[in-house]
Amino acid sequence: MASDGPSVPNSTHRIASAAMLIGAGNVASRLLGLVREQVIAALFGATGATSAFRTATRVSTAVYDLLLSGATTAALVPVFSDYVSAGRTADLSRVVSTFVNLTFIGLGAIVVVLVVGAPLLVTALGADAEHFELAVELTRIALPSVMLLGVAGILTAVLYARQTFAIPAFAGAVYNAGIIIAAVVLVGSLGIHGLALGLALGAFFQLLVQLPAFRGLHYQPVVDLHHPGVRLVIQLYTPVFVGMIASYVLVIVDTYLAWQTGPDSVAAMAFATTLVQFPIGLVGAAASLAILPSLSRMASDPSPDAQADFEATLARGLKMVLLLIVPLAVTLVLLRQPTVSVLFERLAFDAVATQRTSLAVLAYAPQMPFVVLDQLLIVAFYARKQTLTPVLVGIAGVGVYLAVALVLVVPLGMPGLALANAVQNSAHAAVLFALLSWQYASLRGAFAGFVLRVVVGGVAAAAGTAIASAVLAPWLDSSSLLPRLAAIVGAATVGLVAYWATLVGLRVREVSEAARILTRHLPIR
Repeated sequence: MASDGPSVPNSTHRIASAAMLIGAGNVASRLLGLVREQVIAALFGATGATSAFRTATRVSTAVYDLLLSGATTAALVPVFSDYVSAGRTADLSRVVSTFVNLTFIGLGAIVVVLVVGAPLLVTALGADAEHFELAVELTRIALPSVMLLGVAGILTAVLYARQTFAIPAFAGAVYNAGIIIAAVVLVGSLGIHGLALGLALGAFFQLLVQLPAFRGLHYQPVVDLHHPGVRLVIQLYTPVFVGMIASYVLVIVDTYLAWQTGPDSVAAMAFATTLVQFPIGLVGAAASLAILPSLSRMASDPSPDAQADFEATLARGLKMVLLLIVPLAVTLVLLRQPTVSVLFERLAFDAVATQRTSLAVLAYAPQMPFVVLDQLLIVAFYARKQTLTPVLVGIAGVGVYLAVALVLVVPLGMPGLALANAVQNSAHAAVLFALLSWQYASLRGAFAGFVLRVVVGGVAAAAGTAIASAVLAPWLDSSSLLPRLAAIVGAATVGLVAYWATLVGLRVREVSEAARILTRHLPIR
């Protein structure tokens, strides 16, 4: 009998197409993000002033993540997807309007309170006396951008629910472009304060390009808290909100401890995070955003066929992201110092900053395979409207972080905090996978042999990269930019070729599946 649910191959290719489109947007966003970081590094270096700016952005990011960012995947996309699939445009218009209005009214009031209380926030985050006032000023400038980002996030959820991926895929690139423009234009007259103003400019640009989400909808000046869709979003997001409060208690502790290890630590950790998040964003974020609407529809269908499709689609997604992230993680770890040097070491960013940032990259990097898996595992729970489980695991992860950080911060300093973060995120993924494997027994069998072969491929990638690095050492140590860049690309290429050749030799069938997806969706003729 033919299945009434979605066919797994068709669903896989549809998800792959969406993931590649989101991935293309992520490439543009991450590349501009790197340019943004290069501009910050060149103008301000890994200094106390940059750490003050990072402290300000941690406050604004925390407010946005707590109130809206987590809601996008946990509640908004699943609920909006239900209305889109049922063709209930009037209800969707009312729910979207309610959350847009709540963002301007409620979030606006919160921003005002936080602007007034900025000195207390900066005190809790541990900024030193020399940079305290600067951190307060930058925090007050950065906070209003949260309202614009909030509305843009709601519109992003509408577009993803409609499976319109192109616009939100490139919205991050527009945001980064706004920050870069402000930094370059305003730095001469306003210094690092101009960089903080760039957050609002970037957020405005991002909101502007998301406005097509309202196409076919009717904005209403209402806040309908009694609407079933609004109540469901609040119900789904409440446990996530509680969990994120716990997570941002950790952010406060992490920032406070980082300031105690040196005025440059927050800055160095932020530059390292940019490098580590680049491949994670390309692989994990693209896949998780692309797969969520499909998993939400499958999870909403109680038929055995739909549930089987849910399990198979999730397993394919997990394998694919792990397959792609491992060689990127290996080559980044082995080439971290020359990579940081090539990207950032100029003007205000000196050799000491390169060394400190490279140490942070080394400590953060072990979590990369776990984080991309974690992103898909989380959306699998969200698609089933089970938001409490990832939250409880996340709260337990705060304890893991504190236990590791407090042990390592004294002997290792700043790298100990980065390593604690890596252990926390890796443990989160391991626990979620164990819980899902208990519900879907086939996940255990599907992954045992696959992971072992990917590990063997990772060892081959490490060996290839290390050998190539030794051969290219004179170029890697060159004082000229182009030889160092060529050597990095050459060593990484050898590692990647060794990885894929090993997996082909081990007959990992997902390699050929990845090749088919690429040839089907890339404009290759």
